[in-house]
Amino acid sequence: MKYFTIVKYHPCVQLAHAYEHLFVSTVTEYLYQHNRYKLLDYSLNGETYESGIIVINGECYNNESEKLLNNIATMKADLGSEKSGYLPVAQAISQIGAEEPNMLYIGNPERVIKELKKLNTKSWKNIDSVSLLPDTKAINEDVVDLIYPTNQLSNINSPLELNIEIKDQPLQICALWCELARFIGLSVGQRICHNFSTYFSSEHINNDDTTMTYTATFSVNRHSQSEINLEEVALLSRKTINEIITPDVLVRFSAYLSSVSYSHNPHFAPDISYTAQNLGVLIGSQGWKNIATSDNMKKILQAVSYGLHYGNSSIDL
Repeated sequence: MKYFTIVKYHPCVQLAHAYEHLFVSTVTEYLYQHNRYKLLDYSLNGETYESGIIVINGECYNNESEKLLNNIATMKADLGSEKSGYLPVAQAISQIGAEEPNMLYIGNPERVIKELKKLNTKSWKNIDSVSLLPDTKAINEDVVDLIYPTNQLSNINSPLELNIEIKDQPLQICALWCELARFIGLSVGQRICHNFSTYFSSEHINNDDTTMTYTATFSVNRHSQSEINLEEVALLSRKTINEIITPDVLVRFSAYLSSVSYSHNPHFAPDISYTAQNLGVLIGSQGWKNIATSDNMKKILQAVSYGLHYGNSSIDL
C-alpha cells in the first residue's frame, strides 16, 4: 500500500477550489482509462481550505495503481485548450457552483485561466517536505478576488439521482450487494461528474425489509450548467456499468473482499459501520471471504436493477 498527501496553494480560495476539482477529475479519469477503479484499486480525496491551501490525499491498493500514480506530484490538471473554450475549467466552476451554497462571482475569465495555468506549472509538494504553507510574504493580493462567493443563494436544479435496487434477497446477499452497489455507484458517479459538471453530494441506502435501494445524489447548478439530458446520462451510465461488471473486474472485486483485514489495513476494508447501519449486522474479514463468491455475484447481477431520476423524469437502465 502506498499513501500520499500532496499540497499546493493559491491566494484565491475559489480558484484553488476549482483547481482541486480539475486535478482530481484529471487523475480519476486517467485511472479509469487504465481500468483502475475507486474503492477497488485506490482512494483519492481533495479538499480546499479557506486560506487557499489545496490538499490531495490518497492510497494505492495495488502495484498497478502505484505505478500509475508514481509521479502524481508532477501530474498536471487537464485545463483544456483555447480552441475548446477551456471546457474542463468551465465544468470545474460549474461543479463548485453546485457544491457551494452561494452563487459565485467570476472576474476576468482570461485572468482566471492565466492563474490556473501558473498553478498548473507548479509541482505539488509532499506534505513531509513542507515547513509552512502559505508563505504570507508571497501572497499576491491582486488575484484574491478573481472568484468569490456572493450573498445570493445558488440557483440549484432538482438533484440528479442514480438508484441501484435489489429485492427479496437473504441477508448475506444483501451485505455483498451493499459493497457492490457502492462500487458501481462511485464508478458511475465519477463519470457523471466528469461528463456533466455535476457535484457528487451524497450517497445512502434505504432498507424497507424487502427492497434495498442505494442512491447516489448529484447537485446540478442551473446558473452555470445547461439543462441535463437524462437520455445522455443514461447512455453513459449503461456504458460504465457494462464496463465494470465484466468477469475480470468482478473477479478482482471478489479477490479484494476476500483479502481484506481489519487488523492489517482497516482503511482498505469495507467500513464496518456501513452494514451495521443498513443491515444491523457486522461482517469481519472471514465473513467477506465466505460471501464474496462468484456464485453470489451472479445472483446479485441477476436480481439488481438500475435507474436514474431527474426533475419529473425517470429512466430504467
